[in-house]
Amino acid sequence: MQDSIFTKIIKGEIPGEVIYQDEQCFVLLTIQPFTDGHMLVIPRQQIDHLWDVDTTTYHHLFDVAKKMKERLNKAYPNYSRVGVIVEGFGVPHAHIHVFGYEEALEATVLARYNEKQNGGERFATEESLKIVGDKLRSV
Repeated sequence: MQDSIFTKIIKGEIPGEVIYQDEQCFVLLTIQPFTDGHMLVIPRQQIDHLWDVDTTTYHHLFDVAKKMKERLNKAYPNYSRVGVIVEGFGVPHAHIHVFGYEEALEATVLARYNEKQNGGERFATEESLKIVGDKLRSV
C-alpha cells in the first residue's frame, strides 16, 4: 500500500500542523476546516477503514478525541458543541474529525461550503494553521 498523506506527514516527508501524538496515534489540523481548530485523530498504522482498526486502538482514538474536545473547549469557549464525524472519503487512512461549532451541524457545513463556492479559501494556509495549532497546543 502506498503511504497516505497522513503517513507522509507523520514521517516528516511533508508538512502538517500536529497538535498531539503518542505511540498509537497523532492529531493534526485539517487543511479544509469547517471551523477553527478542526482536527483529525489518526492511527499511526495506515488502515483504510476505521472499522478495521483493532479494538484497543479504536478505543484509544476516541479517548484522544475526547482530550482534543477539552482543548477545543478551552481554546474556543464560544463553541456550543464539539462534534465528531467519521466519513471515510478523501484519504485512505482511518481518521476521526473533531471540530467545534456554534449552530447546527448542517448549517456549519453549509456555511463552509457556501464560503468556498463564493471564492473563499478552499484550503487553510500554513500560516493560519500555525496560529490555530499554537493556540490549541498552549491550552
